[in-house]
Amino acid sequence: MYFLRLGICLCFSGISALAADVVGSDLVKEIVVPGISKMSKVPTVELMGTLPARRALASGKASMALIFVKEGDTEPTAPDGFFLNRYLWANSAAVVVVHRNNPFAQINLEELKGIYAKESRTPFNDWSDFRNGNLAEPISPLIYSPVGSFTQEYFQGFVMGGDDWKAGVRQRVEWPAVLDSLAARFGIIAVMPGLPAGSPGKVLPVSDGREGRPKVAYLPDEMNIYTGDYPLRLPLYLYVRTDKERELREVMLWLFSDEVADKLRAQGLYPCPKAIRSRLSQRLDR
Repeated sequence: MYFLRLGICLCFSGISALAADVVGSDLVKEIVVPGISKMSKVPTVELMGTLPARRALASGKASMALIFVKEGDTEPTAPDGFFLNRYLWANSAAVVVVHRNNPFAQINLEELKGIYAKESRTPFNDWSDFRNGNLAEPISPLIYSPVGSFTQEYFQGFVMGGDDWKAGVRQRVEWPAVLDSLAARFGIIAVMPGLPAGSPGKVLPVSDGREGRPKVAYLPDEMNIYTGDYPLRLPLYLYVRTDKERELREVMLWLFSDEVADKLRAQGLYPCPKAIRSRLSQRLDR
């Protein structure tokens, strides 16, 4: 069951590999296809999912792919004798939000599992269940995963290990109800793609916290998400055949432009930080 629904969403495929210059996740189709169609030399594009994109790269039927790579995944491959360059284009991420007056300062993945999962080593039902917790208030968890987002599938797979949701976790909540809960429920904790500026609630720093992993908690800003210091993120990589990179230079420059970064943010994704994009564009523009 691990990442089952996420896999269905990202990896729907036909029997054979796609044949196109650019392949990848269908979740960015509405961003990528219109922009590429306006280019001076229009490459063929088929954004039908991650698995068919991997097959197309491996078979030599595609030169460029936009692919989500979750923890533990193997890297995509090219045919024998060819090589791929990898660029981190964007991330999907989940943020953790509590009531703005909640004194709780940070949280880790194991604690999140204890709040949301039906089965966990250390269940948390009240804020006072936490070590040094002194807030006698029941925890009121919800998850907000709007249409076009896979926050719920990602969180259930990565944090909960595919476990069922604990009774009482509110799901399929509409955005107005999320805002009302953040403003009014002192014990609220919410997982969502992002928190727009001016919304009620306080974003918590998150640490990995698993054995052998970092204990430092990080806020979900673009740089922390890009570097992977913020653990609740799923990278979306751009893979390009090294022998085709010059040919697809116009596509790459556009994908790392401010215009596309704004479109990614509007869809709830986190683009590569501007400083990184600028350095890459300067290298490609030589």
